[in-house]
Amino acid sequence: MEYSLLAQRVKALVVSGSWDIRSDLVEYLEVFGVPSLMTDNFDDIPYLYLADYEPSYLFVGVDECGGPALLYDRLRKLRDSMPNTAIILISAEFSTDEYGTHRLQLADVSLRYPFTRPALFYALKQAPINLAVWKKRRLELAV
Repeated sequence: MEYSLLAQRVKALVVSGSWDIRSDLVEYLEVFGVPSLMTDNFDDIPYLYLADYEPSYLFVGVDECGGPALLYDRLRKLRDSMPNTAIILISAEFSTDEYGTHRLQLADVSLRYPFTRPALFYALKQAPINLAVWKKRRLELAV
């Protein structure tokens, strides 16, 4: 029963073991009207819930998961299993925010932590655009 209520509200899934990242995202996403569901790690993701209600955004704190190289396969699987969800990576290791399309195999946007509210707002706007580019490329390759 809980999930049916969440299904109407959750638009972002946050996977991060970092209290700071989760705290910032809860605060900022609420300001932007984007309800979120938080989990510490990939093993706690409610996949049954997501099968029926795919979120608009997936935020992944990559530092606590060993970095993007160790997450490569997992991110590719998430990308393929959630094709309508924009993926935003967050890491203190990133040298800058990246809103381009060079990481589309894994994600739509990369944010350097700590991020600002305007950076997150821009990420929320740009990620779906990049997701559309990824979907188009994927269809072209399938032909």
